[in-house]
Amino acid sequence: MHTTEEIRAEYDRLDRLLGVDTSEIEIVISPRGVKRLGSFRSPGESVPPLFAKPLRISVSAAVMEDDDLFWDTIRHEYAHAVVYLTHPGERHGHDAVWKAVCRLVGCTPKSTTAVSDEQKQAWEAGAKYRVHCESCGADSYYHRAGKIVQFLMRGEGKRVRCRCGSHELTLYLRR
Repeated sequence: MHTTEEIRAEYDRLDRLLGVDTSEIEIVISPRGVKRLGSFRSPGESVPPLFAKPLRISVSAAVMEDDDLFWDTIRHEYAHAVVYLTHPGERHGHDAVWKAVCRLVGCTPKSTTAVSDEQKQAWEAGAKYRVHCESCGADSYYHRAGKIVQFLMRGEGKRVRCRCGSHELTLYLRR
């Protein structure tokens, strides 16, 4: 299992390579992260400095077990941090600027990572809610009761639609 110390060591190595300083960025291992492998949090454009939250990189605990996924994810989030630090006030997301940094740090320049069938099945098995579309047969799985699940629980299904466009959704509690 990988550690935050390994992440910091890799970021220090990459800082020397690129001439940036990410030492003030908080690194967090998220036990709640199930679908998102990692994230970079910046304070946002309109937040006054007094109320700004510190820069943070969160990595899902699930990533810590898989070597290839671990290195690609931490470098992916590092690339977001570098773009934020080197292009202040600009929003880049997963654009060409971010992809160029990805190539420099050695991660896949894609916004998402393909997961194996085993990882997908494990994620679905741990989900608390399943939303089934009666029209196209698609299933969506949720670990927490977010907006979609809440709307369906309150009988407000017309506010939610499937990718096929149908409002015929059924919520199933799995545990």
